[in-house]
Amino acid sequence: MILLNEFANRLKDIRKGKMTQGELADLLNTTQVQISLYETGKDDPSPEMLEKIADIFDVTTDYLTGKTPAKDASVDKEADTLAQRIKVIRVYYNKSQEEFAKDLSISQSALSSIEHGTIPSAEVIQKLGKLGFSLEWLLYGENNQPSSPKQVLEDTAADWERTRINKLLNAFSHDKLKLCRQCLELFVASFTQEK
Repeated sequence: MILLNEFANRLKDIRKGKMTQGELADLLNTTQVQISLYETGKDDPSPEMLEKIADIFDVTTDYLTGKTPAKDASVDKEADTLAQRIKVIRVYYNKSQEEFAKDLSISQSALSSIEHGTIPSAEVIQKLGKLGFSLEWLLYGENNQPSSPKQVLEDTAADWERTRINKLLNAFSHDKLKLCRQCLELFVASFTQEK
């Protein structure tokens, strides 16, 4: 159970100046009356609704429910932190928190907390590593070559594709490999001619 008065006050504080109750209601597919009930402490949201509200205002559910004092767990949004790198990965792959959380087998609320500074479990870090990301980069932001997070992600994606192609090619006989190479040469040549 959430602390209703704390939730009501925090929701009202983060909403005011950003949108009306009606605008928030539209985003949440509910009514302005329901938002008013939340903000006056007369009703509490479902866990799903709480997660949606947290996502809209980019805060943690723990903040909304009064479990933590800070909106963002004191994470510097511009800093190169583990939280920021995980968010960069999610945004790069154009996934919502809900979609990416499913990929990691965690709740959207847990992912939101991680993106706001909560340290993820070893299992989550392992799953990110299995997606092809260097644990050195994930944990420390370091890579053998200095690169932007976008470049690291693009390099990782390219390496992942090379690995998948190599797995496919390993099943081919010498004649089929020769044919693949010839097709690939024609394909690459067609791109060179277009430029």
